[in-house]
Amino acid sequence: MAERGVFIHAVAALGPHGDTTPAERRPLLADPQPVDLKALVKAAAGAPLRQASHFVELAVIGSQLCLKRLPTPAPEDTAVYLGSGFAETRKNEEVFKQVMPPGPGTASPFDFINTANNMAAFYTARLANFRARNLTITQEEFSFEWALSLALSDLRAGDYAQALVGGVDEHTLPRAHHLRRIALRDDQPIGEGSGWLSLSISADQVLGEVLSVEAFTGTESVTTLVCNAVNRWRQKQEPILLLPGFRLTSEDTDVLMQTLPGATLDAYNARCGAYPAAAAFGLATAIEETSVPPGLIVHANRNVVGHSMLTVVRKF
Repeated sequence: MAERGVFIHAVAALGPHGDTTPAERRPLLADPQPVDLKALVKAAAGAPLRQASHFVELAVIGSQLCLKRLPTPAPEDTAVYLGSGFAETRKNEEVFKQVMPPGPGTASPFDFINTANNMAAFYTARLANFRARNLTITQEEFSFEWALSLALSDLRAGDYAQALVGGVDEHTLPRAHHLRRIALRDDQPIGEGSGWLSLSISADQVLGEVLSVEAFTGTESVTTLVCNAVNRWRQKQEPILLLPGFRLTSEDTDVLMQTLPGATLDAYNARCGAYPAAAAFGLATAIEETSVPPGLIVHANRNVVGHSMLTVVRKF
């Protein structure tokens, strides 16, 4: 029996410059400096979140933008799945400095509360008046993909009819400090951002369909995996857009483009930097960008031990 379809009804992405629309996106030429998001939070949520952390702000802005782009309001039984490789980093560091010498020895109550990694998913659900499950999933470079995979399973099983799925990570400075958490090449700016997809089993008023999210632990090359996915899902001669995760090298993408002539490449990490849940930003921006034609979108990601994940979406 064919699997139940899962469709995309709205998307949104927040980049490291505070950019929320395609017109605002610009290349990230160096590690981004901290951005004050309070005005964006107030505009998105309707009121300031005075004690919210930067990580929570990233999640709230992206999720609220996504929900406001829906043709009809999301119902209360919408489930929330938030993928994050780092979760709360800045507040954890602040609390550590407060409780360890030469700090005062006690933590600020609000800083302590914000160190809970599920606070962003909680705020996302609360501000949307959702009453279903809200989960935070962390699987390093595959955090968003596994959040999306879990949402697909629940939707296809009939546990929920709607889901809001996001990928959110924040950065810390200086760079050397941040690189204790993630291995990057010298030419890769660290990044942060928030990407969201509103999903449903309804096929009415949709932007696209999530076809598959698959994990691979074997020795197959990314090129082989992508080609197999294209052969499986491509309809006739529909356009193909390749989204390479930040672990793929320029050599990887060169081979992919040679193997799939006519395909288009979007190196989206140039606009958001490298962070574990960046796939959410890449997919959301590819779907919202009007210059990207309807067709097959394939996101390929790899982790430090060589495992791979592919996410395949059809844009309508």
